[in-house]
Amino acid sequence: MRMTALSVTNHVLLMTNIPADQPLGGGWETVGRCVNRALHDLEPERSRRLDGLVNIGIDETSYKKGHKYIAVIVNHDTNTVVWASEGHGKSVLEKFYKQLTPEQLSSIKVVTGDGAKWITECVNEYTPDCARCVDSFYVIEWAMTAHDEVRKDIWHDAYSEYKQIKKDNPCGKGRPKKDDPELAIVKAAKAKADEIKGSAYMIKVLCFLFDTKYHMHYIISF
Repeated sequence: MRMTALSVTNHVLLMTNIPADQPLGGGWETVGRCVNRALHDLEPERSRRLDGLVNIGIDETSYKKGHKYIAVIVNHDTNTVVWASEGHGKSVLEKFYKQLTPEQLSSIKVVTGDGAKWITECVNEYTPDCARCVDSFYVIEWAMTAHDEVRKDIWHDAYSEYKQIKKDNPCGKGRPKKDDPELAIVKAAKAKADEIKGSAYMIKVLCFLFDTKYHMHYIISF
């Protein structure tokens, strides 16, 4: 029976529970019982996986077409899942932290995750001495947003300056001369404003190149 449970569990890891139950001639409830038995045989004390955590990752994923979520904690040192729970958010993550002993909490040195505030709040509350690492995707997104806000402010100032220069240097009727100094001043002010306005695309390209270079460096070093 133990070998059967292990065999079914191995099938479940590679496929859904519906085709996995075909060798048994049973249903998905039978598959569930086999998986639970295999888990109990392989790891009778599951709480031990929470011992000695140093570098952990926190993430959530959706299923049922995005209507349900599951929160997952991984051990980066062993590349294994150490805890999971239905739902997501601060209340769910607190379940993980509250079951840890003071020794287990103190052993955690690095926590990785996305830019969710509820992750940062839990890290600051339960493991304030550990390092909080954010996914580079969110760092790039925040940098692009900050750069774009500064660019808009500078562009508004440059455009206002161009409008004022154009007002102070009105062109006469007819086609202006090429060497008209007033026209040159107006064109220079407009070109400056247009250059700042068009720099948004270049900022995105630079951020993308930085993100790509970061990931390539990580892959090579790994």
